[in-house]
Amino acid sequence: MSLMLPDQILADFAEEIGISNSALGYYVRGEREPSYDFLKRLRLARGVDINWLITGDGNSDAKPVTSSKVPNQVTIPRYAIHASAGGGAVVLSEEVEDYFTVSPNWLARYLPKGARAGIIEARGDSMEPTIADGDILILNFSIDSSAVNDGGVFVISVDGVLLVKRLQVTVDGHILIRSDNDLYEQEKVTREFADERITVHAKVVWSGGPIRRR
Repeated sequence: MSLMLPDQILADFAEEIGISNSALGYYVRGEREPSYDFLKRLRLARGVDINWLITGDGNSDAKPVTSSKVPNQVTIPRYAIHASAGGGAVVLSEEVEDYFTVSPNWLARYLPKGARAGIIEARGDSMEPTIADGDILILNFSIDSSAVNDGGVFVISVDGVLLVKRLQVTVDGHILIRSDNDLYEQEKVTREFADERITVHAKVVWSGGPIRRR
């Protein structure tokens, strides 16, 4: 793997593919076997043939790592999953498809320092006009129960189905799962079944998409 790092500091490359400097150092020096997650990240970042990395067979060509990294930028992984703003979609994969690069100053408007961020796409119309079908969602995964108590739009699983919905906690501790589209009815989950039925994955802190015709 060291052949792919001719002109770039290891720390820069580690940040680009989203692993720690120490982990990358172990792999480069041959002190540890690379994890499957690392190999997937390497394939996405540099087009490396995983079969070649593991067995030595196949194509050894890869995009060289250069010092083209834009300084003072943050990379956010975009996951190969879709959260439904409609009838619901079962989670199929959490594989990272690619990365978005943004200014840390811009990201700080929406996420506290040190929070884990991620990007997915919304599907369906139940959260219109707030979130439209195909919109990109930036998520804050570093949340606790207080975030739900404060309300907002969240990525949740309800009975195993991934959804984007607005959550509201009532004074008696029940949870209302609401859509911004008035055509969809809200659902009430009583507090005794909330932990069993609902998993809160992340809070939606930003959404955006193409300009649409009125």
